[in-house]
Amino acid sequence: MGEKMRQGPLGYFADMIVSPLVAGGLCTFALTHFTNYALVCWLAMVMLGVALWTLIEYATHRVIYHRVPAFKKYHEAHHADPQAYIGAPPLLGTSVVFLISFVPVATIAPALAIGLSAGMLTGYTVYLLVHHVIHFRAPMPGTYFYRARLHHALHHYRDDEGNFGVTTSFWDRVFGTRIVRVTDLSFLA
Repeated sequence: MGEKMRQGPLGYFADMIVSPLVAGGLCTFALTHFTNYALVCWLAMVMLGVALWTLIEYATHRVIYHRVPAFKKYHEAHHADPQAYIGAPPLLGTSVVFLISFVPVATIAPALAIGLSAGMLTGYTVYLLVHHVIHFRAPMPGTYFYRARLHHALHHYRDDEGNFGVTTSFWDRVFGTRIVRVTDLSFLA
C-alpha cells in the first residue's frame, strides 16, 4: 500500500501549489465583487474556515488515518518512512477540502461559501507546508516550526495515540490526546 502512495515531487507538491492558488482566486473574487458589508461577513467566514480546518485536520489524523483500515495502512507507510513523498493522489486533498466547505454552504449563501472555502484551503495549505517543514527541515529551537516538529515527532516516535494536530496542539489539549513534552530529544536527531 505504501508503495502505491509514493509520489514524485510534482505529485507531492501539487496540493501545496494548487490549494493556495484556489484560495487566492476565491479571495480575489470576493475583494473585487463584494460590497463592504459582504466583505465583513466573508472575512468572518475566512477566519471560521481556518479555525474549522484545524479541527478537521485533527479529526482526520486521529480517526481516519489511525482507525480506518485502508487509510491506516497508507499512514503507517508514512510513519515507517516519514521523509518519503507519501500521500493521497495529487489534488485530491484540495478537491475534498473545497467540496466539503463550498457545496453545503453555497446552496444557502454563495458569498459565505467562498469565505469558508478560502479559509479552509488556507488552513489546508498551512498544514501541508508545516507538515513538510517538520519532516524535511531542522527548525531553530524556540520557533513555531520547532515546537510543531517536537509535537509531531512525539506522535511519530513515542506514542501514535496522541499529538494528532500538526499545525496546532489546541485540539489535542481539548480532547486530552496531548503528549507531554519530554526532555530527551535525541529522537529528533
